Amino acid sequence: MASQDYYQFAYVTTDWRRAMQELSVQHDIGGWMEMPDAEFDTGADRTAACHFALAYKNDLQFEIIQPLSGDDAVYRTGLPASGYAKRFHHLGRHFSERSSFDLHVTEAKAKWAMPIASDTMGGTYAYFDAREDTGHFIEYFVFPPDSHLAAVPRF
Repeated sequence: MASQDYYQFAYVTTDWRRAMQELSVQHDIGGWMEMPDAEFDTGADRTAACHFALAYKNDLQFEIIQPLSGDDAVYRTGLPASGYAKRFHHLGRHFSERSSFDLHVTEAKAKWAMPIASDTMGGTYAYFDAREDTGHFIEYFVFPPDSHLAAVPRF
């Protein structure tokens, strides 16, 4: 992953199975790594639960998130209170080095609010609310090569 920078398109949805089907057809994705009912830290003494699905199309990773409960407000942004929706949510940027991640997080915090950030699954991540500048959130993350990302299917 060292050569990759922005490489994740992430969607939030009210029905992750339907969103997986739609994105599979739209982008010729043959399957997903599913993480149902995943509970994870979103900050100090805060957690959220969401369904997640991940898949690569070539070197572009797609992520689908269905918020379920807890500190999941950042994932509910743009979703209706009822009915089906799938909305583009964020660009994800992976860093292969923690020092580069930390530098970019410091720079981003000077520009944008950071609604959630935490260590999880052997790595760390942070979301920035860049909607006023870009129309979407930006996620920075760093995970070791042998993390859960190594098991994401590629098509």
